[in-house]
Amino acid sequence: MDDRLNDVQRRCAIVHETIHIEQGHSTVQTEAVEMAVRYETSKRLIPDHRVPCVGSTIAAAARNLGVTRQVLMDRAATLTDKQAEEAGCLSCRLCPVIQARYPVHEYATV
Repeated sequence: MDDRLNDVQRRCAIVHETIHIEQGHSTVQTEAVEMAVRYETSKRLIPDHRVPCVGSTIAAAARNLGVTRQVLMDRAATLTDKQAEEAGCLSCRLCPVIQARYPVHEYATV
Protein backbone atom coordinates (compact mmCIF):
# COMPACT_ATOMS: atom_id res chain seq x y z
CA MET A 1 0.00 0.00 0.00
CA ASP A 2 1.35 3.39 -0.96
CA ASP A 3 2.13 5.26 2.27
CA ARG A 4 1.24 8.57 0.57
CA LEU A 5 -2.46 7.62 0.57
CA ASN A 6 -4.69 9.20 3.16
CA ASP A 7 -7.19 7.09 5.13
CA VAL A 8 -10.04 7.60 2.65
CA GLN A 9 -7.85 6.76 -0.35
CA ARG A 10 -6.48 3.72 1.46
CA ARG A 11 -9.99 2.46 2.30
CA CYS A 12 -11.09 2.83 -1.33
CA ALA A 13 -7.94 1.12 -2.62
CA ILE A 14 -8.38 -1.81 -0.23
CA VAL A 15 -11.95 -2.43 -1.39
CA HIS A 16 -10.86 -2.11 -5.04
CA GLU A 17 -7.97 -4.56 -4.66
CA THR A 18 -10.14 -6.96 -2.62
CA ILE A 19 -12.54 -7.18 -5.56
CA HIS A 20 -9.63 -8.02 -7.86
CA ILE A 21 -8.62 -10.81 -5.48
CA GLU A 22 -12.20 -12.11 -5.21
CA GLN A 23 -12.39 -12.27 -9.00
CA GLY A 24 -9.10 -14.14 -9.26
CA HIS A 25 -7.16 -11.36 -10.98
CA SER A 26 -3.40 -11.66 -10.55
CA THR A 27 -2.09 -9.57 -13.43
CA VAL A 28 -2.85 -6.27 -15.12
CA GLN A 29 -6.45 -6.25 -16.38
CA THR A 30 -8.07 -4.79 -19.48
CA GLU A 31 -9.66 -1.37 -19.24
CA ALA A 32 -13.13 -2.97 -19.36
CA VAL A 33 -12.34 -5.26 -16.42
CA GLU A 34 -10.78 -2.40 -14.48
CA MET A 35 -13.88 -0.25 -15.01
CA ALA A 36 -16.12 -3.11 -13.88
CA VAL A 37 -14.02 -3.41 -10.70
CA ARG A 38 -14.22 0.36 -10.17
CA TYR A 39 -18.01 0.29 -10.57
CA GLU A 40 -18.31 -2.61 -8.12
CA THR A 41 -16.02 -0.78 -5.68
CA SER A 42 -18.24 2.28 -5.81
CA LYS A 43 -21.37 0.22 -5.25
CA ARG A 44 -19.86 -1.47 -2.19
CA LEU A 45 -18.62 1.79 -0.70
CA ILE A 46 -21.77 3.79 -1.48
CA PRO A 47 -24.92 1.69 -1.09
CA ASP A 48 -28.10 2.91 -2.80
CA HIS A 49 -29.48 4.42 0.40
CA ARG A 50 -26.40 6.67 0.77
CA VAL A 51 -26.13 8.05 -2.77
CA PRO A 52 -28.07 11.34 -2.51
CA CYS A 53 -25.78 14.34 -2.49
CA VAL A 54 -28.20 17.07 -3.58
CA GLY A 55 -26.80 20.55 -3.03
CA SER A 56 -23.21 19.42 -2.51
CA THR A 57 -20.12 19.80 -4.61
CA ILE A 58 -18.50 16.55 -5.72
CA ALA A 59 -15.71 17.09 -3.20
CA ALA A 60 -18.09 17.81 -0.32
CA ALA A 61 -20.36 14.88 -1.16
CA ALA A 62 -17.37 12.51 -1.40
CA ARG A 63 -16.04 13.77 1.94
CA ASN A 64 -19.45 13.25 3.56
CA LEU A 65 -19.64 9.72 2.17
CA GLY A 66 -16.06 8.87 3.19
CA VAL A 67 -14.90 8.11 -0.36
CA THR A 68 -12.73 9.71 -3.02
CA ARG A 69 -14.22 11.93 -5.70
CA GLN A 70 -13.33 9.23 -8.23
CA VAL A 71 -15.37 6.63 -6.35
CA LEU A 72 -18.31 9.03 -6.13
CA MET A 73 -18.15 9.74 -9.87
CA ASP A 74 -17.94 6.00 -10.57
CA ARG A 75 -21.04 5.48 -8.42
CA ALA A 76 -22.91 8.26 -10.23
CA ALA A 77 -22.11 6.47 -13.48
CA THR A 78 -23.85 3.31 -12.23
CA LEU A 79 -27.13 5.07 -11.46
CA THR A 80 -30.16 5.11 -13.70
CA ASP A 81 -31.17 8.52 -14.99
CA LYS A 82 -33.99 8.65 -12.43
CA GLN A 83 -31.65 7.73 -9.56
CA ALA A 84 -29.08 10.28 -10.76
CA GLU A 85 -31.70 13.01 -10.87
CA GLU A 86 -32.93 12.17 -7.35
CA ALA A 87 -29.35 12.13 -6.06
CA GLY A 88 -28.46 15.46 -7.65
CA CYS A 89 -25.96 13.82 -10.00
CA LEU A 90 -27.81 14.27 -13.29
CA SER A 91 -26.26 17.62 -14.20
CA CYS A 92 -22.76 16.19 -13.63
CA ARG A 93 -23.58 13.23 -15.86
CA LEU A 94 -24.63 15.60 -18.68
CA CYS A 95 -21.18 17.23 -18.73
CA PRO A 96 -19.30 16.23 -21.95
CA VAL A 97 -16.11 15.54 -19.98
CA ILE A 98 -17.91 13.12 -17.66
CA GLN A 99 -19.73 11.51 -20.61
CA ALA A 100 -16.40 10.89 -22.32
CA ARG A 101 -14.93 9.29 -19.19
CA TYR A 102 -18.05 7.30 -18.31
CA PRO A 103 -19.72 5.89 -21.40
CA VAL A 104 -23.06 4.13 -21.04
CA HIS A 105 -22.47 0.72 -19.53
CA GLU A 106 -24.40 -2.34 -18.46
CA TYR A 107 -25.35 -0.89 -15.06
CA ALA A 108 -27.10 2.21 -16.39
CA THR A 109 -30.69 1.76 -17.42
CA VAL A 110 -33.39 4.31 -18.06
